[in-house]
Amino acid sequence: MPVILEPGADAVVAGFDVPLGVPAAWAAQAGIRSFRDLLGLLGDPAWPELLEPAESAGQVGVRRPFYPRAPGGSRRDQLVQGLRLASADDLLRACDRPVPGVMGAASPVFWLVGAQQVGKAAISAWREVVAPAAAAHVRLWPFDGDLPGMVAAGTSVICECYPRAAYEWPLGFPRTGWSKRRQADRRARAADALAWIAGSAVPVRPDRGMRAALDDGFGAAPAGEDPFDATMGALQVIAVLEGLVPAGPDPAMPDAQRAVEGWILGRPPQA
Repeated sequence: MPVILEPGADAVVAGFDVPLGVPAAWAAQAGIRSFRDLLGLLGDPAWPELLEPAESAGQVGVRRPFYPRAPGGSRRDQLVQGLRLASADDLLRACDRPVPGVMGAASPVFWLVGAQQVGKAAISAWREVVAPAAAAHVRLWPFDGDLPGMVAAGTSVICECYPRAAYEWPLGFPRTGWSKRRQADRRARAADALAWIAGSAVPVRPDRGMRAALDDGFGAAPAGEDPFDATMGALQVIAVLEGLVPAGPDPAMPDAQRAVEGWILGRPPQA
């Protein structure tokens, strides 16, 4: 990721579709006061299993929170018990919770099975990109301040984004009746996105290759959902930077909670 790790003349804002933050209930048990503090523990000999998924329920603990390494016989309540939490609700960050009528709850960062799990990507991203970047010149949103104050010439900022949030706000896609795994549906939603670009006057001009991909629905294979999501997530970041969508977090969130949980950039507000 040289565009992130090497400072240049321009500002760079990179959105990662992985959790950047941990649930406050677990952080309190672990004695962690900020996500940056957690990143500093990677490689600490006192926390050798922080990113090592537990193979059995008996191995789950406050200092080994990811579970299970492989599916088969695992239950979410085993994770709750191992982390000494009060309920499964404590596995979620505030930004992971559902927005009624808009989007469902996200999968908990520490839970590693199921079609919606995000923990494996978080482990890789934290270890390989986020921690090295945070130890260099890169700023982390919202942990290092408000986004407008961080974006300046020569700076790089990493934030958490969620393309599903962009579908609703600002792009205005239909809530039901389509699937990003179908080329025809991706093509229709890409047309909606192009109409939003034209109507909102954002400074976006797809080049020939991107326009062809949008018009084509990103190919016939189901894997076309990945570049589709990346494109919609990028539009979400642009909408926030242009002031069309508030970045967040919820103003009511206490500073101590935001420091460990973070926020999803441009997440739709509660309906």
